[in-house]
Amino acid sequence: MQNHISARRLFDRRLFTLIISGSLAMGLSACGDSDDPASPNTSETARVRAIHLSPDAPAVDIFLTSPAGAPSRAASGVAFPNTITYATVDAGTYQVDVSAAGSPASDAVLSVPGLAFEADRSYTAVAYNNLGSIAALALEDDYTNLASGNLRVRAIHTAVGVGEVDIWNIPATGSPAPLYTNVAFGAVGDYLDLPAGAYTLGFDLDNDANPDVVFELPDLPAGTVANVFAVTDKDGNVFLQAQLETGAAAKIEPKMERSPARFN
Repeated sequence: MQNHISARRLFDRRLFTLIISGSLAMGLSACGDSDDPASPNTSETARVRAIHLSPDAPAVDIFLTSPAGAPSRAASGVAFPNTITYATVDAGTYQVDVSAAGSPASDAVLSVPGLAFEADRSYTAVAYNNLGSIAALALEDDYTNLASGNLRVRAIHTAVGVGEVDIWNIPATGSPAPLYTNVAFGAVGDYLDLPAGAYTLGFDLDNDANPDVVFELPDLPAGTVANVFAVTDKDGNVFLQAQLETGAAAKIEPKMERSPARFN
């Protein structure tokens, strides 16, 4: 597997991206204590979940509507920086309506038609950026063909106010190695399959081969597949949010470095 991967290669068969700006958006969600989402007449199913990473946006309710169905609330009160566990929906094409928490679909501030969920696949919707420029990403999650003893991660840049970054693996011994370069805001990196274990990541924010921010990823077991989001809160503090298949999410705060070492 290559260890130096450009995060600009976004449009492959495992990723479709929807950018929405200027209005309150959230992607598709995935659970809740309400009725099952309305869906096409088919026995084949897909899995759908969501994560709210817009730091100053309020909580939202999300509705799914199939071409022949009525809107059905898929999730309620989704707030920053929460993730929603997968829900199973019939494969097909849906409209997503997003409203402020507690409001009906008829009061949606955003309606997104024509989102296709294929059978036997898993999807994550992401809301990110500040409220005034809110945007959404729709990702296909890949759990297939992960070798024994490995984990799988990908980096997603949703940190408001942070420009392009390079992400380096800083091992306990040996030389640091680049994992991603020139990751732009809103970009989604390719998956990396790596030996299971703990990792120290250095984020270079100004292309000077110096780790401006350092994060220590915990020792994750083999078989883990995670989306790792770079996020800022409403005060501009940067952290990582790791989203796991189980529905768990782990907030990883930056490590304080007294005298950061150079990458080269």
